[in-house]
Amino acid sequence: MFFAKFCFQDRFYKDLEEGEIRFVKTENGWSVQFKQRLPKGKKPRSILDDKGNTSTGAEEVFSLFNRHVFSNPKPVELIKYFIEFLTDDNDIVLDFFSGSATTAHSVMLLNAKSTSRKNKFILVQLPELLQENEEAYKLGYKNICEIGKERIRRAGDKIVEETGKTDLDIGFKVFKLDSSNVKPWDPDFANLEQTLFDLQDNIKQDRTKEDLLYEILLKIGLPLTTPIEEIDYNGKTIYNVGFGSVLLCLEDEIDLDIVNEMMKRQSEHMPPKVIFKETGFINDSVKTNAIQTLKKNGITDVRSV
Repeated sequence: MFFAKFCFQDRFYKDLEEGEIRFVKTENGWSVQFKQRLPKGKKPRSILDDKGNTSTGAEEVFSLFNRHVFSNPKPVELIKYFIEFLTDDNDIVLDFFSGSATTAHSVMLLNAKSTSRKNKFILVQLPELLQENEEAYKLGYKNICEIGKERIRRAGDKIVEETGKTDLDIGFKVFKLDSSNVKPWDPDFANLEQTLFDLQDNIKQDRTKEDLLYEILLKIGLPLTTPIEEIDYNGKTIYNVGFGSVLLCLEDEIDLDIVNEMMKRQSEHMPPKVIFKETGFINDSVKTNAIQTLKKNGITDVRSV
């Protein structure tokens, strides 16, 4: 809803930059329109007949893929309206059954048009399989999640190109629900020796270091959005999490040089948690020396997985 009003020059240009003002062509020239926000607690309109429809949503997706890859997507204008009405500038928008990722597209557009709005999004979607005769499947997308991820990438690139805001945050991470990366203790007493031998390396073979890293973050209570710096030192990867609050090395054949390098990355404000693989050290002697070296430097929270 828009209405004409007077405002000072500085405020005018600020509102113009943030999308609070628009110019509309009329029969007699041009009209300057200002966005009017409903007071908190006031209900929105019951019928929204000017926020697009599924045909509009289909056109928006088509403009990104040049193909009809998703049926009946929600229009961006509608989701933007709800986000603006229901959220504050730094809120997180959660969308279950996110489909073609219209919500992510809408959040990025709103952030691009405002200097104050810094919304983030979380999308949740089951990886529903596509049929082989569907257009999206023919393009190489095997499930709905793959369409959503690609839309976020393409929409983000398009928004940056159109706005020129190269510092706009259009990045995202993808997580999949899975079992633990650590082998469970399930002893076979008939073959106990073999069971113990198998558990010498207690990490499942088909898992990556990144898989294990994020499981550890969850188990120690850190958000998945915590900043992570990946450091390559002598061919080994060190993870600096939360600006030195947690330091991890999930490699094999760890020596004291790695431990000393990790200590250089610790936070100035508080001793970090330090985490290794249980079987990660060259031998038990190096492991013992590493723990004592860390303790001498004030780091007592040393863990293994």
